Formats: sequence, structure tokens, C-alpha cells
Amino acid sequence: MEKSLALYAVFGKPIGHSLSPIMHNRAFLAQGIAAHYLPVECHPSELVDKLGAFLRLGGRGANLTRPLKEEILPFLAEKDAWVETAGAANTLCWTGTGWAGRNTDCLALDRLLAANNVAPGDALILGGGGVARATAAVLHRHQLSVVVAARRPRAVSWADSVVAWDERLLPHPWRVVVNATPLGQIGEPQELAWPLPAEGGLAVEWVYRPRRTRFVQLAEARNIAVVDGLTLLVEQAAMGWLAWFGCEGPREVMWEAIRPWLQE
Repeated sequence: MEKSLALYAVFGKPIGHSLSPIMHNRAFLAQGIAAHYLPVECHPSELVDKLGAFLRLGGRGANLTRPLKEEILPFLAEKDAWVETAGAANTLCWTGTGWAGRNTDCLALDRLLAANNVAPGDALILGGGGVARATAAVLHRHQLSVVVAARRPRAVSWADSVVAWDERLLPHPWRVVVNATPLGQIGEPQELAWPLPAEGGLAVEWVYRPRRTRFVQLAEARNIAVVDGLTLLVEQAAMGWLAWFGCEGPREVMWEAIRPWLQE
């Protein structure tokens, strides 16, 4: 690899399932940007050391997967408003003196909720981790009351209420239901029973492999609008370019790069 190439990467464990390198490298090529994007397997205890090595090799920007989005917070030189509110950063940019953290997951979901004209009401988030907290921050901005159903329920300040996992299936006219767990992802446990939004509501799926999880399929069968994980992935990736290059990434190129996975 030429030393003149700027390096970008996605850090996480596991990381082999990530489509980010495919998307970003195709986009770099299309835009004539001298850069390369790598997958980096990284345990939380290794994050600071591996980011340091990455920087010395020419690293300029990175994405983080769970649980690294929360682990990075004490080491950031800058945080945007979404990072502060969500308590997580998924996009890093080297400023010359330190890493600046951004949350493009929030930016992506915010834009997609607006595009779907989601009305105020009650929202159910499945999961209580970093993705759930970021989701709650966006839902609150759209005047939705947030209920969290977690497999290991605990009180959290960022949700309006928390219920036991089994209570997720109790009937309720949810405006939005969000899967913020790994359930349904390739290699992860599967759930047969999923709560769904009421008619006119929105189902949001953060899992993107496969694209049509059981949650997505059940929502589609009820003619409920869906924001699937691949749509969120592409949108947050495009928004990440704002931190790295000052412009949004080429969505059409990114979608073309992941075309083989659309029917996975």
C-alpha cells in the first residue's frame, strides 16, 4: 500500500460482517480520493492502542461498532451535540491534535424519520445499549415518548420508561418500533415474535445483514413502512463524509457497491 494513501477504517469485534469497507472504497475510487478503508478487529481493551497505531500508519478517520461507540468517549478531544446527547460516537476524524467524535447514526435516523413524516406518539425501542440510547435521542427530538424493552432491564435516564423483555409483545398503538439489538443478524440468535407499530407507523431495523430480517418481513406483510438496516448504513456512511471531507458521500455509488447483499 502506498504511503501517500490516507487510511480510514471500521473498528469492532466481530467485524467480518461489515459492508463499510466495500462501500467506502468504491466511493473513494469514484470520487478520485487517494484513500483506503480497512476493517480492524478490535476488543474494547485494545481501542486506544490500535487507534494510536492506526494514526501512525496514516489514519485520518474511522467508524466504530458496538460497544466501542461508548468506550471511545473519554478519549475524544471534541464531541458534537449528538455524541453528547446519545452518549456514543460512531465516526471519528483526526483534527491534528486529537480525535473528534461524531454520531452519524443519529444524523441518519433523524433524516429518515423526517422523510417518513413520523407523528408524535409512543415509540418502543428493543434493546438498552448504545444504539438504543442514540435512537432514543432522535425519537425524543421528534416528540416521541420512548419505552425501552430490554432483555436485561435496568433504569436508564434517557428513556421515559423501561419494561421487561416479554412486555414488548403487549398490545399498544406504537407510532415507531425500533430493533436496536443484534437479534436477527447473521450468526446471532433469532426471535420469532416481534412487536409492530400501529397502522401508519414506522418499523426501524438497525440490523443490516440480512436486509430483510424477520422483523422487517413481518412489518412489510402488514403494509407498515420500514426503514431497514442497509438504508441506515448507507445514510450514516454518506453523512460520515461531512466530518472527513466536508461533503456528503455519494449514496448512489455506495448502494451500487453493496448491490450483491440487497437480497441476502
